[in-house]
Amino acid sequence: MPGITSPISALTDTTVANGYALALALVVLLQYVHSLTFRKRTRRTAEQYRKEVEGLSLEVLQLSRERGLQRLENQILREVLTQPDCQRAIGHMLRRFIVNPDDAFGLFMPLDPASDMPRQTRGLSEDSVKNFVLDHQTLQQLRDHGAVVWETPTTAGCPLYALLAPPDRKKARHLFVIGVGDASGLLGVLVASSLLPIAGTRAEQIELTTRLMSSIAPNLRQTLELERQSVQLRCTREMLELRSISDGKIGEPTVMLEKFLARLGQMVDAERTVLFLTTAEPAAPLQCSVRCGLQLQNGILQRWNEHEELLAQHGLQLDQLTVWEASQLCRLGIDTLIASAAVIPLIEGGRQLGVVCLTRRSPSSFSATQRQLLCWAGESLTHSLDRAISFDAIERRAKQDGLTGLANRRTFDEHLAESLADLRSGSIVECSLLMLDLDRFKSVNDQHGHQVGDAVLKAAAQMIREQVEKIRAQDRALAARYGGEEMALLLPGIGINGALRIAESIRGAIERHSVRTASAALQVTVSIGVASCPLHAKTAEQLIQVADEALYRAKSSGRNRVTAALDHFH
Repeated sequence: MPGITSPISALTDTTVANGYALALALVVLLQYVHSLTFRKRTRRTAEQYRKEVEGLSLEVLQLSRERGLQRLENQILREVLTQPDCQRAIGHMLRRFIVNPDDAFGLFMPLDPASDMPRQTRGLSEDSVKNFVLDHQTLQQLRDHGAVVWETPTTAGCPLYALLAPPDRKKARHLFVIGVGDASGLLGVLVASSLLPIAGTRAEQIELTTRLMSSIAPNLRQTLELERQSVQLRCTREMLELRSISDGKIGEPTVMLEKFLARLGQMVDAERTVLFLTTAEPAAPLQCSVRCGLQLQNGILQRWNEHEELLAQHGLQLDQLTVWEASQLCRLGIDTLIASAAVIPLIEGGRQLGVVCLTRRSPSSFSATQRQLLCWAGESLTHSLDRAISFDAIERRAKQDGLTGLANRRTFDEHLAESLADLRSGSIVECSLLMLDLDRFKSVNDQHGHQVGDAVLKAAAQMIREQVEKIRAQDRALAARYGGEEMALLLPGIGINGALRIAESIRGAIERHSVRTASAALQVTVSIGVASCPLHAKTAEQLIQVADEALYRAKSSGRNRVTAALDHFH
């Protein structure tokens, strides 16, 4: 038995041993497979987690960027919309977009023709601003898409780039045009060489800027409307003020015109305002009637007056308000002192009464509201001027002698009383009087008839007027027909020596002049008596009396001479 069981036992042992090995190998294999499967699943899970983390990180980053953009947008909107008026709001927005004006530029162009809002710029030269115009194609693209972008603008490919001055082209590495508007239409456009945020993508920049402009537009439109109503209300008040001046009871038409024009100039920020009236003289079709405004030094005043007269001459060819800016004035030959001007032709029933010229040193253009006021003022002034001219003609006829055109006796008496009142108050220190009488005038009437006598009186009066125009005090001197062939010349502020020189110039002028009649040329002379107050008299009656006595002595001494009064009242 032992010999039999031993091999079986060995076989059994071998089999068992081999089974353990196989089982062990199988266990090891299963563990290995499980390990590979676990590691693969772990890697897959880790990759999935990594992708989820990356996705979350991107979302966080995107949310952070969006939050940053939203914060920037809100901050800009808050700062812009809290400004008190449109001009400041746009200015603040430009400063936000153009941080460094040496490297970039921005321009806001209003598109509403009824708006007084000017163009506003930052970092853009005046030459570029002056020439900048939006073409029809760009405007249409703005209406369709809200934005137009040139990444690398050139003069050939970008019409706006071609309008920029050379220094500004260096800043225009990119060029953006963004519409500022809402459902009611475009209010304006933002033209810029850079957008916000500076580090953002192009899409983010355009989206943010477009959204900002859309958000700003309703508030801008509302503010503009309020400003327009306020301006219109002020314009209406100004019209009423001017109307009260033109309709007011002012003694002299010239005084009314001066007040009207001076106030009009202040309302439209003009430094000088001038009224030119038309004349029948071809050589001088315009005559300056009223000047008011800024006081200037003599040399500057003369040059400024020449510019105003040149503008008025051009105004004769106009039929409506015309405004000139600096470049247009240069083409007219006005390249100094005046930088902007407005000319209003005054036309009534097809007849041109005159021209109003308003000038200023500032190059800023007259606003739409100011132009509206000027147009209204021109119409109002035309009617007032027509009435004033008629009133002035009536007043002049009431104060003038109908034959000679000199002042009448009543006007002379009034002016003499005023001059002596000025003498007593110290406004003037002396006043002289010339009494003039044509020699042998009765024989002229007897021999040649009263019509020739009238012609002689008219000629003598004209000689007196011409001599008065040559003296320095001609604005206060008064020539009058005192009675018959006797005339008088009142000279406030002029003493006896000056009066004697003037009298001699009148005497010589009349002596040299001949009056042509149908049959002959008449030579007439004049005798003149001269007296001065307070040298020869103290009262008006005394002054007339001593001047009359001096005239009588001139006649008695041979006529055609000048004689001074005796001071027997002292």
